[in-house]
Amino acid sequence: MTTNFFQNIASLNVPGVWKIGITTDEQGHIKIMGLFNIHNNGTQAAKVVPPFILSGTPEEMDSTFFDTIANPVKETAGIFHNMEDYRKGLDRAKALSKPALTDKAVKTAVTTLAKIPDQEMPDPKLEKKKAYETAMKTIGELNASCKYEEAILLIPALEEYPEKGTELKNLRNDLNRKKEQLAQIKLL
Repeated sequence: MTTNFFQNIASLNVPGVWKIGITTDEQGHIKIMGLFNIHNNGTQAAKVVPPFILSGTPEEMDSTFFDTIANPVKETAGIFHNMEDYRKGLDRAKALSKPALTDKAVKTAVTTLAKIPDQEMPDPKLEKKKAYETAMKTIGELNASCKYEEAILLIPALEEYPEKGTELKNLRNDLNRKKEQLAQIKLL
């Protein structure tokens, strides 16, 4: 069997990461849940973009899938790229806007900062940890509500949390197993 599925993805000309889940039922209907992101997307916006969900017969999916997702995926990629470019430009502008400090200015700045109590810069590692904990809490709530598909889509990417790789893989496997059990129960 030959398909042109991957050629169609390549023809969209939007480099990125695709996460696609396909579910079939006894009547032959197909449900497709997909999530698109760009490589190394450092923005939090990627976490709030909902997945696309399509359903229909195999024939309907063959004839309309790419027509349906093409514009939304291109728009999503454009937004992510613009946000990433903006963030990088902002970082460059911040670096360039710092004036060269003289010894006297450094001493004045240090003295001034020493007088300001309890003010710290936000720790990126702490922010990342909070985002992870929030995601895991939401996944736990969805798991408790038997909303396994939604929980699976919220699992953080392994690339973002390589130190949590085993935990994330086990969680994904557990949620997939529960999703399949629930589907079997519904069929009975």
